[in-house]
Amino acid sequence: MAAFRTRGIGLTALALAGLLTGCSGHGTPDAGPTAAPTTNSLANCTPLTDEQISRTAQANTLTAHHRPPVCVWQAQRGDDESDLTFTYTDRESLQQTWQRAENDGFQNEHLTITRQIFGTTVTATGFYIRNPHDPGDCAVAAADNGTIVWRVQNHSHTTAPDPCAIALQLATLTIDLAP
Repeated sequence: MAAFRTRGIGLTALALAGLLTGCSGHGTPDAGPTAAPTTNSLANCTPLTDEQISRTAQANTLTAHHRPPVCVWQAQRGDDESDLTFTYTDRESLQQTWQRAENDGFQNEHLTITRQIFGTTVTATGFYIRNPHDPGDCAVAAADNGTIVWRVQNHSHTTAPDPCAIALQLATLTIDLAP
């Protein structure tokens, strides 16, 4: 299965989940594979509150469509809509995620996520995953006791709002940068 190819929200979300968890199921998030419940908030589609996600995506309304390990929110801003997808795995390294995205024809770019905590700069390693055929599709993968990926896909296929900036902000809010 192609890990990052865009063919609609259901297949895209499942492809991303397959990339990160090794699943090979097909379907929509509401009919896709389910995972056993866990206490890990990242694996249970609760990496952030709906308020944090809505504020970051500048959404008027936010609708969740979760089937862990695939976490999908539809963010509505007037007539504009974006799909926000979050996945987490402790089974695939950041390097493996990079390689898989690269093999699927996506453009990767290194990034360092930083936060000032108690006067100390704390960093995490990550990278952008850009779809060369859709400027409204961007993801950020980062290391956090496993690998997290936040992907933003604007239905308008434009860079307004900036999908990379939203994905980066969501990743920054999600990862544990405690000193």
